[in-house]
Amino acid sequence: MPEHAGDGDRLTTLTNHQASWKIQAPAQLRAAAPVPPVVIALIAATAADKKVLLENEGLQAPSLLLLVRNVGERGKSKIHKESLLAEIANLRRDNTRLQTLNEEVSSAASDLQERAQGLQDSHDWQKIVLDTIGRNGHDREIIKRLRCGETPQVIAGWLTQQHPIQPHMHRVPGGTHGLIEIVTAFEESLRSDDGYRLSKESDTLQIGWTSVSSSQTLLGHLFDLYFTWVHPTHMLFSETDFRESYETNDETYCSSALVNAICAMACHLMDQKDTDGEGDIETLGTGFMNQARQGVQPQNYMTLCSVQALAVMYLAELSSGKARSATGYLRASVEFLKVAELDGQSPKAREISLWGIQTLNTSSTGITYQKLYAPELPHMPEFRHVELFSNHAVWRFYRFNGDQRKLPVRPSHAILTACHQAALFQIIHESLNLYCGLRGAATAEAVLTLYRRYRDWEEDLPFILKAVDEEAQPLPHILYLHVQYHVAVLQHLTPMLQSGLFEGSNLQELQRMVVRHAQQGIEIMEHARRLYSARYLMPLLSFCVIHIGDALIRYSPHEPPDSDVVEFCLGLLQQASGGFAICGPLQELYRRTAYECGVQLPANIETITGQLGNYGMDDILDACTRLDYKQPVDQSVRHIADNVAKEWPSTWEQVVNSPGRPSTVKKLSTGERPLRIKSLLND
Repeated sequence: MPEHAGDGDRLTTLTNHQASWKIQAPAQLRAAAPVPPVVIALIAATAADKKVLLENEGLQAPSLLLLVRNVGERGKSKIHKESLLAEIANLRRDNTRLQTLNEEVSSAASDLQERAQGLQDSHDWQKIVLDTIGRNGHDREIIKRLRCGETPQVIAGWLTQQHPIQPHMHRVPGGTHGLIEIVTAFEESLRSDDGYRLSKESDTLQIGWTSVSSSQTLLGHLFDLYFTWVHPTHMLFSETDFRESYETNDETYCSSALVNAICAMACHLMDQKDTDGEGDIETLGTGFMNQARQGVQPQNYMTLCSVQALAVMYLAELSSGKARSATGYLRASVEFLKVAELDGQSPKAREISLWGIQTLNTSSTGITYQKLYAPELPHMPEFRHVELFSNHAVWRFYRFNGDQRKLPVRPSHAILTACHQAALFQIIHESLNLYCGLRGAATAEAVLTLYRRYRDWEEDLPFILKAVDEEAQPLPHILYLHVQYHVAVLQHLTPMLQSGLFEGSNLQELQRMVVRHAQQGIEIMEHARRLYSARYLMPLLSFCVIHIGDALIRYSPHEPPDSDVVEFCLGLLQQASGGFAICGPLQELYRRTAYECGVQLPANIETITGQLGNYGMDDILDACTRLDYKQPVDQSVRHIADNVAKEWPSTWEQVVNSPGRPSTVKKLSTGERPLRIKSLLND
């Protein structure tokens, strides 16, 4: 409104205000009639307009203002009442919803109560099962039933038929908090007490083969090392069946003791960088060995898996330089082998174990020169149930984690090698028995018949096992098979050589035969070292090294030079000592022999052989179970027939050079030098 408008204009405006206000006023206030028009105009007017309006209407301000206030209060009361009614309606609707929700909660609470009771019942049954397992009762049967899908209630019901359950019930905790604890305790019990675990991927029960390490990378690496270097040389069980049982959670061909024994042995072949952060090698090896011992219990002595585990434990303990305790494991393995239960294993698997363990036993006895305590070897063809020429078995030069992805593979011929090794050690077994007096006197016929069998064995080898030249790249276990052959022959002939009964040309021929086999043996060891190094040389083959070296420096000190032979043998043992503690005492014993034989070693010998330790009597006994590695010829000579030298020439012609079988004995021409040891030492 303009600032200088007159009173007439104001009245006109106020009148307009009255009309417009009736239209614009809230419906609640307009509904609160009767209200004088002037009052309505005053409510909408400004302060100045109100004064003009009052004067024109002839009203007093106080009384009119009271009238206006009453009208406002009447509007406000009406508004408040309607708001309350709306709020009440809302509350009623909310109450209806709450009642519905309460009914749902009550129903859910009833369901939870029923479930809680069911969980409490399940809780009680699980506790019974746990208590039974904790007391070593029916452990295997319970695990088997769980794996078949039986509920704890069914298992507990079965247990009530075996044991009363009342003694366990007072230890059952309350149901509101005990279920999770029981499940946890149950899983931990399976994991730690019996070596089982629940799979994270499924509800099936899995076997925790070892608790030393959960790293599948580490365990896979140890398996690969074992099956590359140990298994082809000492085949004590079926690799294929073992791996399948391990991966499919089956105990037919696998056990916790066997897994831990394999890992303990493989630790001797592993480098520290491949431990996958699981600790130092020695600690890991000790842990695996301790668990292997714990896994062989009286209740499972007769299982074939335990027999196999004991044989592997022998190798692991021997590698640690503990031959005395190792021999006990091997003896137990051989004794239990006679009465072992098949436990579902196939004839093929049993046959591999039978020949492998008997071969290992004969090898150990021949190395340490004990009387055989094993029963007679089976009089049957080797590996009747085994496919000898299967192509699925492969070999790669595996040493470090990752080699399995980048190195080529070759057919391993491991089964074929093991078969011919078993045949070889049958002959060795009979030779040992002959010189121990178990076959009567060692006559010329008896000695030469076995010698002829040794030669026939070599001649009958299939072509893939015959080639030992370095150019042919023969596999290490094939090379080592030939080393064992040459050592066996020289040990078979050495008692004759040292008996004092031979002279002249017969004595010279015997000496040439011994030297020839020693020379060929050390040349093959040279090939093996060039191709594969001696780092992975098995402990019993380390004995072969010093037996060959001993024969050369005694009977052929100039061809090759004795100092070269000693240097080569000590250096080879030094390389193997990186993983095999037994090599240290063997180095010391062979160095003593070199000193006794007057061999002049170079002044820098320790740069080649390493610093030799100060080995005492117990160290030597823990390496050899005797105080020397040498063949106890004085014990063998007692069983040699007095007329052996007299009958030797004629018997040689009749037995060795029999008609239709020409002699294959190779005579070295003058100046012939089959070895290149010096060049190897200079590499």
